[in-house]
Amino acid sequence: MADKNAPVLTDAIKSYDGIFKGMYDDNLREKFLLIRRLLAEGQIKKAQALLKESLSESGEHSSDRSTLELLKYELDRYITFHITNTGEIVNNVNWTEINTRKLERLTEKHWTLPQSVFFLTFNVGPSKYRLVGRKIFSDLWIQNRIPEIHCSFISAGMILGVFSDQRITETFVNVFYHPLTNGEKLRVMKDITDRKIDKVEIVFPFSLLRESTRKELCSPSEGWVVDDAFDVMLGCGEERIRAYTIKFLKTLSSQKLVLFDPACSTGVFLSTLKKSFPESFTIGQDLSKQMVGFSKTRVDEVHCGNAMEPKISPASADVVFIRFLNSEVVTSAEAEQLIGALLPTVKKGGYMVIFGHTPVLLSSANFSLIGNFVVKQCIGIADDKSGIFQYYTLQRQ
Repeated sequence: MADKNAPVLTDAIKSYDGIFKGMYDDNLREKFLLIRRLLAEGQIKKAQALLKESLSESGEHSSDRSTLELLKYELDRYITFHITNTGEIVNNVNWTEINTRKLERLTEKHWTLPQSVFFLTFNVGPSKYRLVGRKIFSDLWIQNRIPEIHCSFISAGMILGVFSDQRITETFVNVFYHPLTNGEKLRVMKDITDRKIDKVEIVFPFSLLRESTRKELCSPSEGWVVDDAFDVMLGCGEERIRAYTIKFLKTLSSQKLVLFDPACSTGVFLSTLKKSFPESFTIGQDLSKQMVGFSKTRVDEVHCGNAMEPKISPASADVVFIRFLNSEVVTSAEAEQLIGALLPTVKKGGYMVIFGHTPVLLSSANFSLIGNFVVKQCIGIADDKSGIFQYYTLQRQ
């Protein structure tokens, strides 16, 4: 557990667009950090009071004020929707009765957090269902371990209800749904994590746009700037995914694997796998020279370059990890181009594994159109069964 009195800080993040949140004004930044400390200590009412006070002092700082207003909205949502896995759970979900309930509406601006709205689809016997959900504060953000208010993890409290309709305007995304009770949400999540529900997928249908241009927000063309603190944060955000990946790799017929990560970041992901599979050979590549510098001491072989031009030979990797076809990293159009460039690197019988900190911009519908690859799964499950996350595995035939 991170020190609750020491929120993670980094100078690497220069913009607080998207899910990264912070303050530009020094005084407001100090109050923001105190708010986070209070939340980590469970002092919700004190955090709310300080947030209200900070808002009253933010008049001259329009950007910081917008962020504070959003944080207030997110905190209110967290208080309303967060539920624990120890809550009362129903024995069965009556889907017919749920569809008679009065509709509710979720509304998000295209440039606020539309990328946090998701569809949860699954089959129960012959019937197919689509639920609507919306992320709330990440438990890792509450614990002061990451700077992103939302992460890849989906818990029961984020489920809202059964999808009815959607309407898109110039400003807003509107989704209509029949609400579920907390007990029903817990039952759905338990049935998913107990593998009693088939063909489960989490899809994020709405992209985050810049308000000024109405174009998708993505990372700088030269890659991210990294410092030691940001290196630690990136590692924290992937803990559940790394643990699940180790389980996945153990199901493969060989442990002498060539593992390729074409956007390897600081190399922590591959180095963790190397410790569990010492006979494997890890190859990393990243657009950022700084990322490559961090990776050199952690990865067997590392290259600097754009993933559109993979530095390994065709059909040479047993598993290719794609951790960057994600919201706020690339655009949706770029995501399709990138996966096309990387498919040839996978051996016959090998796997492409797709996930990330932020929502994956593609879905099983995209992947099903790829020749010679079969979608084997779409989600991963946390070790404690407290929730799920996107985790696509595609096997080359």
